Amino acid sequence: MDTRERILDSAQRLTQTRSFHGFSFQDIADEIGVRKASLYHHFDSKDAVAVAMLQRAADWTSAQFKKAEGREPAERLEAYFDLFRQIHGKGERMCPGGSFAAVFGAISSSVQASLHQFAKMHLDWLEDVVRDGVEQGQFTIGDQRPRDVAAQIAAGVQGALLVGRLSSDRHVLTVVAEGLRRYLGYTPKGTHGSSRSHADRGLREGTPHANRD
Repeated sequence: MDTRERILDSAQRLTQTRSFHGFSFQDIADEIGVRKASLYHHFDSKDAVAVAMLQRAADWTSAQFKKAEGREPAERLEAYFDLFRQIHGKGERMCPGGSFAAVFGAISSSVQASLHQFAKMHLDWLEDVVRDGVEQGQFTIGDQRPRDVAAQIAAGVQGALLVGRLSSDRHVLTVVAEGLRRYLGYTPKGTHGSSRSHADRGLREGTPHANRD
């Protein structure tokens, strides 16, 4: 792995566990074993690291979404839940994008723009899943718009990671996912009513950096 990737890996881990304002260039240098000055050969500022990190996370997430293409809407949503379980780990990590929420007003416009794009990618994908689920009779959303339901799903998952982090309880996400299933009116295939599906197993294979979402 080249130095640039090691910098991004370190920055992402620190962002997910400490927040963007919870570490410095020196922390990254110490973690990957290089001089601080060496970081500037790859990135001219911490904001530049954030933008590159978010772009890499977006590229990785987009690739995971593509792996779920062709599946039934409920299976795609289950894959989404499990993707966030991987990110969350034992309750110690936040989403790379969601971890910026508390400091959003204190980051540069370039990082904010990257975050807007990151959030839009998630919402667009979820909206398509919800719309397909309604059209295929798998989901029930009443008179709500698919976009609004997509926002509820995204908010629920991100909120679950936040509460899970604060309480060191990774099962918060499981509880939230079950509530969203009940709201949408479906049960995952092959689970016999359990709160977790393995329909996403294929999506997870071959993804060495699960915390990149």
